[in-house]
Amino acid sequence: MNSSVQPMSADPFIRLDDVLRNLRTDPATAQDPIKRTFVFDGLHVSANVAVLEPGGNALHIQPFHDELVVIVDGECDFRVGERTARVRAGDLICIPRGTLHGPVIEHGTVSTLSVFAPSFDRGRKNILWARDGFA
Repeated sequence: MNSSVQPMSADPFIRLDDVLRNLRTDPATAQDPIKRTFVFDGLHVSANVAVLEPGGNALHIQPFHDELVVIVDGECDFRVGERTARVRAGDLICIPRGTLHGPVIEHGTVSTLSVFAPSFDRGRKNILWARDGFA
């Protein structure tokens, strides 16, 4: 592991309930429609958790990362490419890099765990948001 990539926690065991209850938005995502806190950064993979709320356009593309999203709590519609499906706690969503995707939340909140490969370098623009015209 290089010096710029460090685990976010010294403990390899993470209680998602605790992270979600004490969620602090990572400064690199503070202006994004989806607020995230990173729980792990490895040489080849990163993971974060988020609490998603209704409203706003959260559709986006990650041109450099494949993503796995686990719905931890809640229920919403989720779009991947041209397909939209209803997802709820326990569902896994597989998103290839370069694919338009995101939640469509009408009410309530949805908690997620996302795993990105390769590792998510927050020093670069990793996400292109639909609201910005993918610019």
